[in-house]
Amino acid sequence: MLIRNRLTIIFTLLATAIQVTLSLLVWYFYSLYRQEEFYSRLEGKARVAGRVLISRRHLHDDFFKNMVRTDLLTIVEEQISIFDQQHKLVFTNRTLKESDYYKEKIPHLPSDTLFEFRSGHLESILLPFYDRGQRFYIFASGYDRIGFAKLGTLQQILLLANMLGFSLIVLAGWYFSGRVLKPISQIVEEVEQITAKDLHKRVHEGNRRDEIAQLAMTFNQMLFRLEDAFVSQRSFVAHASHELRTPLTNTLGTLETSLRYDQNPNDWRDSMEVAVEELKKVISLTNSLLGLARVTDGVLTLKSVQVDDCLLTALGQIHTKYPQRSLPLQFTTDDEHSLTIKGNATLLTTAFLNILDNACKYSSEAVSVQLQTTADKILVVVSDHGRGIAEADVAHIFDPLYRGKNVDGVPGFGIGLAMTQKIIELHQGFLHLNSKINEGTIVSISFPSLN
Repeated sequence: MLIRNRLTIIFTLLATAIQVTLSLLVWYFYSLYRQEEFYSRLEGKARVAGRVLISRRHLHDDFFKNMVRTDLLTIVEEQISIFDQQHKLVFTNRTLKESDYYKEKIPHLPSDTLFEFRSGHLESILLPFYDRGQRFYIFASGYDRIGFAKLGTLQQILLLANMLGFSLIVLAGWYFSGRVLKPISQIVEEVEQITAKDLHKRVHEGNRRDEIAQLAMTFNQMLFRLEDAFVSQRSFVAHASHELRTPLTNTLGTLETSLRYDQNPNDWRDSMEVAVEELKKVISLTNSLLGLARVTDGVLTLKSVQVDDCLLTALGQIHTKYPQRSLPLQFTTDDEHSLTIKGNATLLTTAFLNILDNACKYSSEAVSVQLQTTADKILVVVSDHGRGIAEADVAHIFDPLYRGKNVDGVPGFGIGLAMTQKIIELHQGFLHLNSKINEGTIVSISFPSLN
């Protein structure tokens, strides 16, 4: 079911329920008002009858009948009956069977207070009346024809009003649900026009304040991320294909040349050594790509890890690879602050190893390493005085397979920093790189402490 139809139905049901409830309340309270008003009229009739007939002793003459003829407020089917203390009928204005009915009810009705009750379609009251030490029972009853007629008219008016109101509610619900959902419909139309080739398009964000505008803004942010991902993927595929094609082409060319022209074993050996070196490059690149894919997946089991242990392990491996390089390590820590974080020791060591390897690869001077702790974070700083990174390359230095313009002649694939950044992000850390051409590079890595 469409949201517009659903909203229309919900709005119609809710508004109709409120309307019907209010109508029932109007009918109910008017019914109570009619009943109370009619009982008041009956009480007035009974008291007049008591004062005129009992107090002045007109119980057995035609005074009351003559008075009724001139009473403009006579009630339909009006009956007034008066009983004495012995429950004998001493007066009635109509000879009806209700008189016997009232007589039978006297012992079962409270006689000291006014009592209201119904007798068939008639509404009745019992009024105790005292005169000259004697107690009388006055019954007054009648049918409220005018009141019930008004009540019936009110029912018809409320019924017609509810039917008309229901129609208006349906139309209003359909109209306003369309107005409310119009921005969403526009977003749907705009989104349908966005394809993989048109990721630069964005949806209209409206007033940028309400929930629909926030939805459009969130969708636009997702499009920004998707566009970056697509651009990175295209760049990755282009660079990866180039990096893989070059050594494979060199290997194939070397082997084909050796197969056609080499005649002695020494030439064959030289050709195979060249092919082996090229295949090592392919294997190294493939392992790097697999490592990057593993880190990008982000499915890791994090445990408590000592940052200093991982850093020392990485320094040990770098000393083995660059035995003549000076790597002074400076600790700025104390016993109050822990060096423990939640992470993966192998990946964290790999991240430090990539940073240190880049520093040693692009600098022939000493590489300084600092490990600092504060109340809320752990900071690792690696500084070198090498060739640095151009300002234009810094924005793309973390893209996979991207290499700066000034690294010609230095082996590498441009994957290390991309992998390092992913590893740092998985550890809830932050990596900042500051570099200047021919002055050096400073890499700062911070992690939230478990203190």
